[in-house]
Amino acid sequence: MSLDSHYQKIKFLSATRELVIELYSIKDSESPIYKTKGSELDGFLKAGIILGIANKDEIQKIIDEEHWSILGMTRKQRRAEKKLNKPQAEPDWKIYDEPTIQRKK
Repeated sequence: MSLDSHYQKIKFLSATRELVIELYSIKDSESPIYKTKGSELDGFLKAGIILGIANKDEIQKIIDEEHWSILGMTRKQRRAEKKLNKPQAEPDWKIYDEPTIQRKK
């Protein structure tokens, strides 16, 4: 590994860390801005892997470290928590407010 490629790797991993921090700083993971930032991060990471700047393990290590430091839990724990806390969809009972005779027009 040449000095130039080592510098590129350091720079790429640093930028990856910044993008991950920016993504995890957005609290609502269902918001459009979170999804946009997530897509940007995915593209950035794929480019780095394709160009051979970094490998998946190095990138995953950064993601796991930042996830833990920002959210205080592993990604696996967060997924489990989101599943448990997912609100159940309430049925729309408003359609039954009107009497049946009037609804059947």
